[in-house]
Amino acid sequence: IMSDISNYEKKVAEYTKVMRELYLDKVKGAISESDFSDMLKEFSLDKERLEKIILENKKKLDEIKVKIKVGDNRRALIEQYTNLEHLSREIVESLIDYISVGKCIPGTRNTPIEIHWNF
Repeated sequence: IMSDISNYEKKVAEYTKVMRELYLDKVKGAISESDFSDMLKEFSLDKERLEKIILENKKKLDEIKVKIKVGDNRRALIEQYTNLEHLSREIVESLIDYISVGKCIPGTRNTPIEIHWNF
């Protein structure tokens, strides 16, 4: 994503340069007013589209950074409890969100239990 952002930023810089040169060509009389406005409109639309893509990619990158940070916090929590001798109530409350216990399955002594973890 970072390389895409970099590439798009280079293209935006190129469009800005081309638009500046296009204006200079208009001032010199190398192109007509209608050609200038048509080309400027196209370049402006492309530049705006690329700028929107850059913003979207930056948002995605920020979301990924947040997820990585949250993942690091989870990893630290897990590492804290990897080699335990016994479970205390505090440890159980920090690791388990809730436990679902179902009804006993008829004909057996099995009861379905689901543990929903905090990570």
